[in-house]
Amino acid sequence: MRFLVKVNVKVSHILGMGLMSLAMVVVACGGASEPTSAPPPTALPQAAATAIAVPEPTSPPAAAQPAVNPGKVTWMVGAWGNERFDPAFAPGGDPNQYGRLLHGFLLEIDEDFELIPGMATAWELSDDGLAWTFTLRDGVKFHDGSVLSPKDVLWSWDHYYSDVAREYTISGIMATLNSILDKVEQVGDDQVKMTTTTPHTGLADYYFSRRGPNWNVILPARVEIHSESEELAYDKNPIGTGLMKLVKHRPAEVMEFDRFDDYYFQPSNGLPEDRRLNFASFDLRSVPEEAIRVAAIRAGEADIAPVTLQAKKQVEAGGGRILFGKEGVYFNFKAEGCWEDPAFLCNDRRVRQALNYAIDKELIRSTLYGTEAMEVKGWAFVTPSTTGYTPGLDPFPFDPDKARELMAEAGYKTPDNPNGKEPGELIINTLNAPSLPLLPEVSLLIAENWKRELGIDVELRVGEKTGLEKSEDAGDLAGQYYFRDNEARVDATGIAKSTYGDPTRLVPAHKDPELFTVVQNALGIPDPEEQVAALQKMYQRLREEQYYLGIGFVNIPWAVGPRVVSWEPRPLSLFPNNLHNLILE
Repeated sequence: MRFLVKVNVKVSHILGMGLMSLAMVVVACGGASEPTSAPPPTALPQAAATAIAVPEPTSPPAAAQPAVNPGKVTWMVGAWGNERFDPAFAPGGDPNQYGRLLHGFLLEIDEDFELIPGMATAWELSDDGLAWTFTLRDGVKFHDGSVLSPKDVLWSWDHYYSDVAREYTISGIMATLNSILDKVEQVGDDQVKMTTTTPHTGLADYYFSRRGPNWNVILPARVEIHSESEELAYDKNPIGTGLMKLVKHRPAEVMEFDRFDDYYFQPSNGLPEDRRLNFASFDLRSVPEEAIRVAAIRAGEADIAPVTLQAKKQVEAGGGRILFGKEGVYFNFKAEGCWEDPAFLCNDRRVRQALNYAIDKELIRSTLYGTEAMEVKGWAFVTPSTTGYTPGLDPFPFDPDKARELMAEAGYKTPDNPNGKEPGELIINTLNAPSLPLLPEVSLLIAENWKRELGIDVELRVGEKTGLEKSEDAGDLAGQYYFRDNEARVDATGIAKSTYGDPTRLVPAHKDPELFTVVQNALGIPDPEEQVAALQKMYQRLREEQYYLGIGFVNIPWAVGPRVVSWEPRPLSLFPNNLHNLILE
């Protein structure tokens, strides 16, 4: 693992620091002091799977959009991925930063976060849960003036999910859908259908909607399903149907966009409101260093950027403000390949549970993030706004006695059980994530908990995201933990399917046939009410396994400069969002 950089101290070397000293070190590196509490954001309504045809909304058109401001909005992000514009070659969450600006979605969301028509006017799931049919909107335009057609949809689906695509796509979520895809076809002048071999009631939400965590969008059809020369040419001149078009790209620095006047989401296309931009142009800048983002907000050189709460006073002193995006990102703390070897410490479910009981989540919140930003709720990718959430999924409480009891049951030595076998060393792999700062510092607190409460030595390795993901996909992290950021979501059936329900996945979370069946059965129920109950039961079962150590989630603090008159961040989104509601002075 040459890409990893070992932290030059092990936890055993910092035990003498004590939590107070550790907190001081963390604050000096950018950690949080306790902020003044604010009322929590309003909880989102639960959403159910769509199992019947959904027509156009009947609400009257909104008032006419005000005149377009000739100015430019500058938005800074911490990372934006590999800068490819074809989703087949841009894996992970970071490319969403620009992909969602450039492209439209078959299904959109309303102000209550419910699915509504987008480039599709209606969508329908067959009674057996195997076939999704979409009716396409007339007159949806690409940035070059060409009109979206069923051919574009079918080509894009073949490009992402066909047997041919399996040989070249580098997206894990595409591979998961590929494993259950039966066929795609045109079934009417304006209708396309995707049929799968097993039911996946969350497919439309997870893969084809703006509410989902992906941007598996519709591209203009090319000559070949796969042509490297065509794909590279597309990277130089990407064309989408989104609310803005790319006009300039300087790698690792800036992507410059202009407003797209013909963006489909407007009353003239039969939609209930005008969601075109209220300003003329938009600069998306990649700025990994928070200090630079904060300075740019203060100097008026940037309008919006993600920050930590430590920057609150600086932002406000410069005339800006902090707005919170609810449930923007969760702590993704995953045990890797535990099933591969019985000798792995994480192979035993009792040990995985013990590790969670030994983590003081409230200490992490109070020391590093504060109550305004971090919430100790939910389990992994299931947060309070996720369909199927119940309070019973919230993180294990800090209970060192319970943790030591479970370790002893598993036969391991603990401070209370000197006769067990030595637990040995455990490795945590993490990274510096712009969307979820302080992961190395959180890892240090967790490591100290595990050493003090369970007698486990921990080695912390801080790497970079691309290298870690390659190692994860290759199975090189087996028996270790990978601690990273990930975006929250309303519908988590897609990630449940790919992580727990897909036995063909190259590196699955488990190898338990019973668990595969539990997930597949829950995702195959087309009735919305019945599925919610099934999801609640399924998530509770997955939580018991603790392949993901549930810790909680973070409400993203957005620094907003004084030039922005009004903007409301969308919940469950760590990317530029709700831009049609942004008013510039």
